[in-house]
Amino acid sequence: MVVHIPTWETYSRVFENPFDTLWWFGESYHKKYGQKWPMEGQTPPEGYVYPSIDGIKIACLLAVVLTIARFTFERLIAEPIGRWFGLKHKLGGTPAGPNAKLEAMIMKTRKPSPEQIAAAAKDADMEIREVEVWVRRKQRELMPSKLNKFREALWRLFFYTTVFTYGISVLWNEDFFWKTMLCWVGFPDLTWAVKKSLYYYYLLEGSFYLSLMVSQFMDTKRKDFWEMFIHHIATLALIGGSWFGGCYKVGAIVMVTHDISDVFLEAAKTSIYLKKNFWSNIFFGLFTISFFGSRLVYLPFKVVFCALVEGSAAVHNWPVHTLYCSFLIVLQILHIYWFTFIIKLLIKIAAGSDVEKDDRSEDDTPPSSSAEEKKEN
Repeated sequence: MVVHIPTWETYSRVFENPFDTLWWFGESYHKKYGQKWPMEGQTPPEGYVYPSIDGIKIACLLAVVLTIARFTFERLIAEPIGRWFGLKHKLGGTPAGPNAKLEAMIMKTRKPSPEQIAAAAKDADMEIREVEVWVRRKQRELMPSKLNKFREALWRLFFYTTVFTYGISVLWNEDFFWKTMLCWVGFPDLTWAVKKSLYYYYLLEGSFYLSLMVSQFMDTKRKDFWEMFIHHIATLALIGGSWFGGCYKVGAIVMVTHDISDVFLEAAKTSIYLKKNFWSNIFFGLFTISFFGSRLVYLPFKVVFCALVEGSAAVHNWPVHTLYCSFLIVLQILHIYWFTFIIKLLIKIAAGSDVEKDDRSEDDTPPSSSAEEKKEN
């Protein structure tokens, strides 16, 4: 098998025409590089669809619907469940009170250094101790409540479970799911027509990641905020590029490979917020096994190999395929980065600790109100 290694010339061809680059599936783009565009004036076989711009329009509309469904689910289902288990919106404690100068400091950094606190105390004409107490109170006010975190996690658990169940049911009886080399049989002429079941799967996944990319700015902020944002962009690029580039079979395998570990991750999070330590440890263990097996073993050695090596023999130096493989590698790097967080939690568990919180949380919970009052005296 001959592997066609992409060169810089291959990448530069993608940027020769910005309009065609934005719309990888454009007719002129395919004709320019010798790929056929069979959809024009043709009707797909019964039970199949052809990729088109309508797919993006529907995905954007569905992303809005999913966002509305999410907030409805969180308000009418997740919140009552959380309250039933004793979760609350308020964290308690004495309010910080208004102070324009100190609020300007806390908006710049949630964790001011001793030097910044000393400077703020001088600027606000306050004692350093008073500023420290105010900062602790303000941090508590700004902290997202366990109920908010629980609502977010329960929604994602519901969606990932649903979409993974649907995705695996769609792919289970497909030959290419078990033998990835079959993803490239007849490429590209015989890979344009897509089964409607796969089309719906793509719509669900694409619209969900669109909604996640927007709602991420409203959700609980994590230490890996920008890494996750890059992940969403790379995922959307893979979904769009594989769909309109005739590589949807590989794309579907990538999506279902990601979803399985996300189910266990969100299950572990909901258990943590409900203080069910036994179940959080169980689900975290399942998450670790599934993450390592699916994203660090199966994905690089089976799926990426399929796209990069087996696919290169079929597509040669087609620029879309080059970018597609590049984004797959970006995802793989992010998976390795996130696995370092998992290793840290494993070390904590091995030391006898339970899984008590998401290690990516940007802030630790400030001292309790009783401890805070003691520090004031």
